[in-house]
Amino acid sequence: MNNLYQKYFLKSNIITLIIIFFFSFFINYYYSSFGVFPIDTFFHYDSAARILQGEFPIRDFWIVSGLVIDLIQSLFFKFFGVNWFAYIFHSSISNFLISLIIYHYFQSIKINKINSLLFTCCFSTLAYTVSGTPFVDHHAIFFLLASTVLIIKAIDSEKNYLWFFIVLFVFLSFLTKQVPAAYIILTQGVIISAYIFHVKKYSIIKYLILSFSLIIFFTLTLLFFLNIELKDFYIQYIHHPRSIGSSRFLNFELTFNGFFNDYKFIVLPLILTFILKINKCFKKNFQLSKKEIYIFLILCSFVFSSIFHQILTKNQIFIYFLIPILFGLLFTELQLTNYKFKKYCSTLLLLSLIFITLKYHIRYNENRKFHELESVNFDEAVPAHKINKVFHNLSWLNPVYNGEPDNEILLIKEGISYLEKEKDEIMLFTHYLFLDSITKKKLNYPTRSFTTDGASMPVVGMKYFKSYKSFLLNKIKDKKIKTIYFFRHEGISEKTLTDYLDPNCYNKLENNIFILFKLKCN
Repeated sequence: MNNLYQKYFLKSNIITLIIIFFFSFFINYYYSSFGVFPIDTFFHYDSAARILQGEFPIRDFWIVSGLVIDLIQSLFFKFFGVNWFAYIFHSSISNFLISLIIYHYFQSIKINKINSLLFTCCFSTLAYTVSGTPFVDHHAIFFLLASTVLIIKAIDSEKNYLWFFIVLFVFLSFLTKQVPAAYIILTQGVIISAYIFHVKKYSIIKYLILSFSLIIFFTLTLLFFLNIELKDFYIQYIHHPRSIGSSRFLNFELTFNGFFNDYKFIVLPLILTFILKINKCFKKNFQLSKKEIYIFLILCSFVFSSIFHQILTKNQIFIYFLIPILFGLLFTELQLTNYKFKKYCSTLLLLSLIFITLKYHIRYNENRKFHELESVNFDEAVPAHKINKVFHNLSWLNPVYNGEPDNEILLIKEGISYLEKEKDEIMLFTHYLFLDSITKKKLNYPTRSFTTDGASMPVVGMKYFKSYKSFLLNKIKDKKIKTIYFFRHEGISEKTLTDYLDPNCYNKLENNIFILFKLKCN
């Protein structure tokens, strides 16, 4: 009888795993190919492809974030080729892996398999799918979500070896994007410190120090192996991004109406869970355990750090994946009460979650709001393989291009043809961050993207303006660049170049496709 039960249990787990894989992988895979917002959609495309050509972030092109995601994406390109499939396979498998972690979290808080599967599918719908393609904020926050789940498990099970992996995930998040890792390290660090000294689990400190030391050692070894100067790493990845964050923090504004409208479905279930926990404390002979208190505080720190990060980034909202997690927590808390209507409340909670998930699914997945595509007509999209066969299955529709998609593709192809005829070394400033990998001519981007808000490179008035200027001029000199190109129709600010060059060192020309800067100084 026992063998029969184990066989059934194993079979049911395999079926559940298959369902989670197919749902989480293919929902992301399907929606990732609906339209493009070039600067975000292809943010890690060429930078990852350049790694396979022996060019590395920080050393060969300026970055402010995304080191880990570039390295991971380069591995997908290595195994599957530099193409659209390999690109969205990366984000789709990431959606599956984090969904699997969340499923086990729901199981750990005593939600039955059917409901755990429902909560997980809602999570998958609102997780990586809102972007579809590899995106720095998603990778960074999902590494932290994984570490948070592991902290909860480590506190609950008292398995100290888990702290090694907790530090690893936090560090991977930091090397993907500095925030929200910095916020999480600060808030959860305080809570973990209090937990260690409160319950006298001093052995945890040894694991934390050991794991941190090993990770720092391997990181320094990797930088040495890639010939990346520690000073350059510090300036590009730590100090300059910190100055960006400081300016955003100083300009931080928040209104109650704005906060409630955007985050009500995140905050309300957390508040209700807190009320239910407090209500239990007033019952006779009941007391919250130390573990339960610290676990709840750890989860709260992750939620509020995520919201704070979302507000400061000023991007489209991508943290609605928190809704199924917090609804799951509230669902569990509700099951532990003796409230006579809890069955009806639980059903209402599940129906509400399905409704909310569908609402954001339509807005962010069907209408692709995250990539600014909510106001376009998807019937006008054209196959992106018209640009190059590597973009098979991608539907090309760019919301920032004022014209027909076919005309934009024609401009891109004419531009590629023009650049490939150039005999001298050139440099291209563009938001089409896939051109270097499909063009025979080396395009020598000096940075991953080209914006004037300081998020791409230090601009006039910023502390490391001279550092980037020196970096850019050295790349121009080392690569023997003769001409620097801008696509006319993209409208990228010429200040991304002219602020760093002596006006006497170039002649500005134009044709029907490009704005050209012919360099004439040594």
